[in-house]
Amino acid sequence: MAIQLITEDEFSNYVSKTLTGVTKEFAWYQSDTSDLIGTLFQDNIDKDWGYVILAKEEDGNYRLQDVGANIDSQSIANTELYEKMLQIEEAGQIVDDLYENDSEILDLPRIEIMSIDDHIKAYFKKNPEDLYKLSPRKFEELVASIIKDMGFDVELTPATRDGGRDIIAYIRTGISNYLTHIECKRYAPDNKISVDIIRSVVGVHHMRNANKSVIVTTGFFTKDARDEAKLVENTLDLKDYYDLKDMLSKY
Repeated sequence: MAIQLITEDEFSNYVSKTLTGVTKEFAWYQSDTSDLIGTLFQDNIDKDWGYVILAKEEDGNYRLQDVGANIDSQSIANTELYEKMLQIEEAGQIVDDLYENDSEILDLPRIEIMSIDDHIKAYFKKNPEDLYKLSPRKFEELVASIIKDMGFDVELTPATRDGGRDIIAYIRTGISNYLTHIECKRYAPDNKISVDIIRSVVGVHHMRNANKSVIVTTGFFTKDARDEAKLVENTLDLKDYYDLKDMLSKY
């Protein structure tokens, strides 16, 4: 039982790996059984490191097993990826031994091969509680990727910026542009968005002449915040934890 380094082309034989430009891959691994693959990547914006591990399932497709993010150095991320793949491989071997003679195998549906980004979003669809483990910046990147899948051109504003629009999103047509500002709040469930944030986002909306503004949060909104938003419902949309889960449901 071993984990070995492979080439980018070899990794591409197992899974589509085109990213959105937010990350760049540096190393690729597979287990000696080829049932487990992983890739090491760096965030192009924050310059920190992370990894994705995928496992082959009964239907022959690879699906996400684990994600690492916010890691300070390439060497630490590489070590974590390698050790995590070993742990999963060993645990998987035990499961295989337990069910080796089991004649009842689930008839799982086949799915199309997804990109690495899609695998990450599929992971959060299955494990939405792990959204709270993301840094605020990584949450912004996740939302930007979701918005891009909706057909928008997206731009993340600088991390040091503070003022009502973490993501600038456009839909460009032959005759006009539709500008949307998205403010992201990676809040705990009991930390609700207040009316002050509503007013701040609406103020930036009018100052920057956006067509629509949206607040996306892992938390919820106070009653006063929702009442305030109703006064400008043609300008502002609110997306709470349940709306976010719905956004992830297609992955």
